[in-house]
Amino acid sequence: MKELIIMSAGPTSVHREVLEAARRPLKNTDLDPDYVAFQRETEKKISRLLQTDSRSFIMLGEAMLGLDGALASFVEPGDRVLVIENGVFGGGFHSMAQAYGAETVAFKQDPRHGIDTQELDAFLQKNADFKLATFIHCETPTGVTNDVHAIGQVLNKHHILSICDAVSGLGGEPFRFDESKVDVVIGGTQKCLSALTGLTTITLSDKALHALANRKTKVSAWYGNFQNYLHESDGFDFPYTQSDTLVNALDTALNRTLSHDFVARHKAFAEKTRAFVEELGYEIYAKDHRSNTVTTVLLKEGQTTDGILSAMQEKGYMLSGAMAELAGKAFRIGHMGNNIADPEEYDKMLAALKDVLA
Repeated sequence: MKELIIMSAGPTSVHREVLEAARRPLKNTDLDPDYVAFQRETEKKISRLLQTDSRSFIMLGEAMLGLDGALASFVEPGDRVLVIENGVFGGGFHSMAQAYGAETVAFKQDPRHGIDTQELDAFLQKNADFKLATFIHCETPTGVTNDVHAIGQVLNKHHILSICDAVSGLGGEPFRFDESKVDVVIGGTQKCLSALTGLTTITLSDKALHALANRKTKVSAWYGNFQNYLHESDGFDFPYTQSDTLVNALDTALNRTLSHDFVARHKAFAEKTRAFVEELGYEIYAKDHRSNTVTTVLLKEGQTTDGILSAMQEKGYMLSGAMAELAGKAFRIGHMGNNIADPEEYDKMLAALKDVLA
C-alpha cells in the first residue's frame, strides 16, 4: 500500500520528534511520582497555550469524550441549554445535552458565516434564562472559525456558563482564555497539536469549577465526570490509569507548538491556501470568519469528491472529503499542525492539486 502524505483536516501527520517521544521507556503512571509531576507540567503547558493560569487536565480518550464529559458534568435534569450553531458539530450538542436531561434551545445561523455576536446579544436580551451555552470554535466541515472572545464575552455578560469545542482550533487560532470569559474549553490532540490521537484536553475557569462543586444532583456519567479529575482518589493522583505513551507525545508536541508563534504560522498557510484556491477559479465555502486550520473548497459541475481525493492519492497526498450537507459537493485541505511543518512539501501538494483541478 502506498504511504500517503497527510494533508487532511485531521488527524494530521505527526512529527518524528513526537513519534520518538512516544517510544520512551514505559513508567507506572499510577505509582511513579516522577510521572505524576511530568503530567502535571504537561497540563500546565495546555494552560499556557491558552494564555491562562486556569486549571487544565488530560482525559484518556478521543475528544468526543471531553465533549460528552462536559455536558455530563455541567448539565442537570431540567436545565435550559442554549446551543449556538452554524454547522453540524455545533448542532450536535443538542443530543448530547438532552441525553443528560437538558431542554435545549437553538440559536442557529448561516453555516457559511461566523456567529453574529450582535444578533446573539439581542437574542439573549429577550431570553437569557439559560444555565449554559455551547458553541464551536472552528467548524471543521465548513472551515468557519467563530470569534471565541466575542461569543464568550456576550455569554458572560448574560451570566451564562459557556462550553467551547476547540478541537480543531486549539493552537491554530487565537484563544486568550481569560480575555474570552469562556468557562470550559475542550481540545483534541490529533488536530493542530499534531500529537497522537487518543487524548482530550480540558481547561476550566473558576466559574466552571464553582458550578461543578455546587451541583444539586450527582453527575450521571462516571468515566467522563470532571469531578473525578480534580481531586485525589484513594491515594491516587489520577482517577484512571493514564497513558504515558500518549502524554509523552503530547508533551513534545506542546513544546513544538509553544516554541514559536504557531497561530501566525497557521494564518500564513491559510492565506496562501485560499489565494491558491481562488486563483484557480474555485469557490471557498466560508464567506467570512475563514479558518486558519482548514479550507473547504466547493466542486465545479462534473467533479466528484471521490474523484478529487483519489487523484490526489495517486499523487501521494491525503486530503479530506466533506460532511453532512456538503458531502459529495466539496473537499477540504487541512493546513494545520504538522501538515504545515515543511513549506516545500506543502507547496508540492498545492502543485499536485493544481494538476488535479485543472
